[in-house]
Amino acid sequence: MANERSRREILVASAALAGGASAALIASCGGGNSKTPSTETVSTIQMQDDAAILNTLLDLESSAIVAYGLIAQRVSGRNAALARKLRGHEQAHAAALRRAIPRLGQTPAAPKTAAEYEATFPPLRDERTALSFAVDVEDTAIGAYADAIAKVVTDNVRRLLATIIAAESEHAAVVLGRLGRPQAPAAFVTGPPPPTGSEGG
Repeated sequence: MANERSRREILVASAALAGGASAALIASCGGGNSKTPSTETVSTIQMQDDAAILNTLLDLESSAIVAYGLIAQRVSGRNAALARKLRGHEQAHAAALRRAIPRLGQTPAAPKTAAEYEATFPPLRDERTALSFAVDVEDTAIGAYADAIAKVVTDNVRRLLATIIAAESEHAAVVLGRLGRPQAPAAFVTGPPPPTGSEGG
């Protein structure tokens, strides 16, 4: 359990440092010899852009909630318990995004119907394909959040996204373990790997 906690702390710190470095660079560009520290000024347009990004992530979380509900029906025992637990985490992520969007002056978008999300899912023929789909769900989320952190300009939003991407990375590692695959397959967490054409179903 200690190693899981330390991994999360490292992931959160790394993402936060990336955001902090961006903020420092922006501050230095306007600095010169000013004696007063620069403060973040986010325009209305930037807030709208950040809200649009959060709405895209919210739709992704809504899709993940439906996905894990379906996955839980295709697996059994401890894997079903895991799917239900991860579904709860995705629901918490969605709730946090819904709270953040109005603070940016925008309205959270309504989710699509479950059937609309399910229409985009692959066939879940058995327990292994269901767990493999869970890895795909997490890899997609990791890629989306990593991309979003690089784009948002609101500090508290960047911090929120950093905590969520850390959780999604943990999810992926746990599900990979259930599949008997390496739980830390690469030095960098980047999202979906490039297709190789060698994956089985």
